[in-house]
Amino acid sequence: MRRESMPTLAELEAHKRIVPEIDPAAVVAMLEIRQAGEQVAEQILDVLQRDYHLSEGKFCVLIVLHQHPEGLAPSQLASRVGVARATISTMLQRLEKSGDVVIEEDAEDRRGKRVRLTAKGRAFMAEVLPPHYLRVTKLMEKLTQAEQEELIRLLRKLAGE
Repeated sequence: MRRESMPTLAELEAHKRIVPEIDPAAVVAMLEIRQAGEQVAEQILDVLQRDYHLSEGKFCVLIVLHQHPEGLAPSQLASRVGVARATISTMLQRLEKSGDVVIEEDAEDRRGKRVRLTAKGRAFMAEVLPPHYLRVTKLMEKLTQAEQEELIRLLRKLAGE
């Protein structure tokens, strides 16, 4: 849903008179990026929530574990997902309770833990990922391959990568 809270160029120009360094076009561009990101997330994540009862965080954890069948330490998982260790602990408890992950003693470091997908978790991801990637593909078909590559380049530039 498009928000009506976007400032107009006239409003931004008024702020520029107070703070001359303000670039109204840059502010509008940033707000458009944010709004587009929210709309894309709604189109993709709402399906995951509605059809699979997956939050974005839980989905990210499952994807990372899917990419690492050997498992990861909870701290590594937290880092890769971009959440605090306390947050990952809570998420893992829920995923373990649902039978999607197993938390085991690390064979190499008996003091550590290792988290991996269970057979149920792998089967779930095999069910969820193909239609998810198809939805993403359909959404991105609005852009040509060259536009997608340019978008990636620009977003990475914006992110400082």
